[in-house]
Formats: sequence, structure tokens, C-alpha cells
Amino acid sequence: MQIRLNINGFELTPWLAENGYILSPLIRQSRSVITLGGTEYRTEVKKHSIEATTVELRDNTLRSIKAALTSPATVVFTDDEGNDLTRTMYVSGPAATARTVRGGNTYFAGVTITLEER
Repeated sequence: MQIRLNINGFELTPWLAENGYILSPLIRQSRSVITLGGTEYRTEVKKHSIEATTVELRDNTLRSIKAALTSPATVVFTDDEGNDLTRTMYVSGPAATARTVRGGNTYFAGVTITLEER
């Protein structure tokens, strides 16, 4: 299975760091009812949450990524079963740290983007 992460038409997959794609369930609403007989019934609304971390990026690549990030965004991603899903998601970030300047280019490390399904 190959992970895919596309935000508003910008393919972020080539810049994902090793262990930089964390897909987790996001519980938006949960309700529990216990009957007089002691049986519990639960319902919940599950959404997707993604935390993406990139490898070291040049300043112009980070600028391209920032241009694609609007909230909400149309995101194509791979779920935990290997299916490509398209969802509308809220975007937080990117958070980045300027690591070094070489040859007139600034390189950023630890660029993190958080996505939560609408």
C-alpha cells in the first residue's frame, strides 16, 4: 500500500517524512445509554484526522505548500484500509522551523500540517 496525500490539488506525498503520516480517528460526538437491565448502547460519529510531517524543505517548496492550504480544503488521502478517500477537511498549520541557510536558500525542518475532517 502506498500512502497518498493531496491537498487542493497539491501532491504532498513526495515530501512526507518517514513516519510522517499519522491517521487517527476523531470522535466528534459520542452518546451512551444504559438500560435498567444493565446493557449499554453506544453511538458515536467518527471522522478522520491526519497529522503530516515533511522532510526538510526549501523555502520555495514551503511557499507552494502554503499556497495550497486553504481551510476548508479538499483532501485526497489513503485510509487505514488502503482506500483513497476524498474529504473536506479543516487545515491547521503549517508549523515550521527554519533550520539552515545554504546558498541563498532557507531550509525548513519539521513542517507539520494537521487536517481534521469536516
